[in-house]
Amino acid sequence: MHRAMIASLGVEPPTLHACRHGYAALMIAAGVNVKALSTFMGHANIRITLDQYGHLLPGAEDEAAGLLDAFLGRQLGAPTATHSVESAL
Repeated sequence: MHRAMIASLGVEPPTLHACRHGYAALMIAAGVNVKALSTFMGHANIRITLDQYGHLLPGAEDEAAGLLDAFLGRQLGAPTATHSVESAL
């Protein structure tokens, strides 16, 4: 019954491949570690996972630069851009 209804709507059921990609995308969105995802996906190594899903990973270059800035500020005791803005308020 469900298959007939879906067919009448003209909707194609997702392929196993599409479900697999959807699963990986949801895991990344949930914040799952890439190494763990690689294991869950059955990839031989993490490079396969990064090559396939790296574009979905959060943390653009601006965020990475901010993280480094904050880390160095804590290590060196220097104010970071974030601290400078907060102290100005």
